[in-house]
Amino acid sequence: MSASKAPKASDKTRICSKLVKELQALYGKKTPELSSPVLETILFGICLEDGSWEAAESGLAALMKGYFDLNEIRVSSISEVEQSLAPLRDADWKALRIRAVLRYVYESNYEYQFEKLRKLTQEQFVRAIKKIPELSPFVRDFALQQVLGSHLICFDNSTLAAARWLGLVPEKSNSDSASEFLKPGVRKADTVEFSYLLQRLASDPRYAERFAEPLEEELSVFDVFDRLKELKNPSAKPVRRAAQTEAEAQPKAGKASAKKAAAKKPAAKKVTAKKPAVKKAATKKPATKKPAVKKAAAKKPAVKKAAAKKPAVKKAAAKKPAVKKAAAKKTTAKKATAKKTAAKKPAAKKPARKR
Repeated sequence: MSASKAPKASDKTRICSKLVKELQALYGKKTPELSSPVLETILFGICLEDGSWEAAESGLAALMKGYFDLNEIRVSSISEVEQSLAPLRDADWKALRIRAVLRYVYESNYEYQFEKLRKLTQEQFVRAIKKIPELSPFVRDFALQQVLGSHLICFDNSTLAAARWLGLVPEKSNSDSASEFLKPGVRKADTVEFSYLLQRLASDPRYAERFAEPLEEELSVFDVFDRLKELKNPSAKPVRRAAQTEAEAQPKAGKASAKKAAAKKPAAKKVTAKKPAVKKAATKKPATKKPAVKKAAAKKPAVKKAAAKKPAVKKAAAKKPAVKKAAAKKTTAKKATAKKTAAKKPAAKKPARKR
């Protein structure tokens, strides 16, 4: 159900704007304005925490009506102040903090004036208000928003639980981190209206029990409107989830078939993968031929060596002239012996001539 991608500032802006329209359809477009002194604004924030705007107005009005002035409230017991705030949720805790605020302001200024905070910067305002004992982060942020117009969203325990249930803020966020998370999605001029509508939803008795339910799944801002539909129509919750599971099952089936098809594709890829092996064989052929050629080329010098021996045969042929010389010597010797024999033969007598 949760979205895997992290929301961008544009996503938060779109979702928060649409949520405001949805909540305006439930609670109206009119946002109440608070134009009270700083001290009374803080007291109103204490009465408003974990409650509705109307209940806070009636509770603070009953407190002011039951006592003569703020000084009388300061010197009263917590139980007495609690009785005046009885209709409010956690009236005893709120009575303790109201009296703590009045005591701090009076002991600091000796009067019930706290208007000097309007002239401070936001950092100075926070440092000053943090000195007040028993003051919660919600009352601090509410005073900053109403007095200085700071760009922040107020979260008490009820509002934070509702925002977590919707998936509007992360599950493990506190009031400060939730305000920082939604800050990019809400304009500064719209923070008062957004905080008011969100608190109206959180304090609505029709939905309060639902917001107290533990979360069974991780949510995100992309689930806000599905959860809001479940909130408005609880009977449609199983049908919607069944439809959603069917819709989720179809993509899963498609993914499974795609995975099977993808699993078959590697087989085809293996056949194509054999082509490089053929190429390797083709590349080996030149490699085998080249060594053979080189060896043949290497043998040629051996042939040349054999050819180089031919001069030795020529040398043998060169000896023939020596044989010829011997034959010439024999012929000359024979001629000499013939001459000698011819010289030894007596000269033949010539016949006498007849006279």
